[in-house]
Amino acid sequence: MSEVHLTPPGVQATAFQHRLCENPAKGWEKWWVAVGDRINPIVIKEVRQSLKSKQFTVSFGATLIVAIGWTLLAIVMMVPQIYYVPGGSRLFIGFSCILSFPLMIVIPFSAFRSLTSETDDSTFELLSISALSARQIIGGKMLSAMLQMLLYLSALAPCMVLTYLLRGLSLSQMFSVIGLTILYSMSLTAASLMLAAIARSKLLQGGASIALLAGVLILFFSWVGNLFAVTGLSLPFTPAVGAVVVIAVLSLILTMIALVLRAASAAIDFPAENHSTAIRTRILMLATIYLFWMLYLISLAQESMVAIVVLISIFIFSLVLGALIAGERGIISPRAQRTLPSTFLSRAALTWFYPGAGLGYIFLVCLFGAVVLTLAGLEYYYAASGNNLRGSEPISLVGYYLLCYLIIYSGIARLLMLLVPRGIAGRQVISFMIQFIFMGLCHLIPAVILLYLNNYREFDYDWHQAFNIIWTLNILFSSVTSQTSASFYIVGLCALGVFGFNLILATRDVMLVRSQQPPRIREEEAASEVVVPVDPFAE
Repeated sequence: MSEVHLTPPGVQATAFQHRLCENPAKGWEKWWVAVGDRINPIVIKEVRQSLKSKQFTVSFGATLIVAIGWTLLAIVMMVPQIYYVPGGSRLFIGFSCILSFPLMIVIPFSAFRSLTSETDDSTFELLSISALSARQIIGGKMLSAMLQMLLYLSALAPCMVLTYLLRGLSLSQMFSVIGLTILYSMSLTAASLMLAAIARSKLLQGGASIALLAGVLILFFSWVGNLFAVTGLSLPFTPAVGAVVVIAVLSLILTMIALVLRAASAAIDFPAENHSTAIRTRILMLATIYLFWMLYLISLAQESMVAIVVLISIFIFSLVLGALIAGERGIISPRAQRTLPSTFLSRAALTWFYPGAGLGYIFLVCLFGAVVLTLAGLEYYYAASGNNLRGSEPISLVGYYLLCYLIIYSGIARLLMLLVPRGIAGRQVISFMIQFIFMGLCHLIPAVILLYLNNYREFDYDWHQAFNIIWTLNILFSSVTSQTSASFYIVGLCALGVFGFNLILATRDVMLVRSQQPPRIREEEAASEVVVPVDPFAE
């Protein structure tokens, strides 16, 4: 690669000009240039806009003023007891509340407005046709928000750490609260970006902004209320178990954030691209990590109720995913079709990761079925070893009902979405509403009919409440399995029929095969000059 000289002819280059114009010679300079060339341009744009905005100036200045005011007020209130009574906990809680407000309200809502303003200002189309990918756009917004978190944290963290000198709390409690606040803020920011990516129309943006503002306010006040319990909590486990807890929380939250950000980038990208593979891979990773840590918790607690909580939490998560997957268009471009698996084994293993609401539905059902089988196998293992789990909750029976409910409700929503035109905007919102309205009707209609037939008197659980999730689980927890004998077969037969019908309709997506690259493109790529990038770290 030839060197480029910017010095005009006849002019002797100085040492300073040489360092600017020539390739760097030192290792750290090569690293610095390599990193600088790869900085996301959207990060620079967002950082400049956010730091120059009135919103950041007002919020950051108000945060500093409130922090100074709280310091003076708290010291005045604690004098003279501050000399002999520990007062660090009270001062730390105040600083934590001050830090939580911008991190949990200002930054997530500003990230939401930053992405929606691209549509309002008609600049989103320019970003879409630029060299920036959808992942770079969402990643740049997220990194800009994280930089603002760092600025707020750098302003208040020294004050929070100095409260340790006033006694009353430990370093582990202090760093736990700061770390959880940052993770909480990152999760809310990622969710705000996904909400802004989905709400592309004016009507949806207005409703989403109101819902987001109400949600972050509720979460902020709930977190502030829990600060008193967190700072007064003495952790009962050893440092080794504490390290395991930290690793578990970090792995779960970071995997969840990666999934949400990838879903947000898919929502703003071209619909014919293949985003399903990356999203479903992250779903599989999240479910695997969550199940792994929950199995570890079950082995420590040895209680069946922990396994039930795991099943119900994954079931709720799967219901939400099923509603969103049912809204997939299932359209794949010829360019993305060239990445489909070609061999028989790869198609058998990877077909369920490719676009299509039917393939996504089967993937989700198989994933939750694997979770149910794993926990049921754990239950039988403890029963066979003679060391039964504490509790009377039937894990395998609860898992059977939850799997059937997932098959029925998500499958019906997917079938109803076949009636909705593929080109309509906001398909995920429509599918979400269809699924949960259908669930509500399945719970309300039998109850209303029976109340009318019984002259508005109470009635007991029977086959007519087979699709009532809450009532059925309550009966199972009460160990009254005789009342669920009829509903056991009803939900099983309905689930078998719905899954079979969806499996037959999914054959259209399964038959989609890998397409070959056109000869013209192969000839152009062969004739084009191959550019070999220079390794900046090579000597």
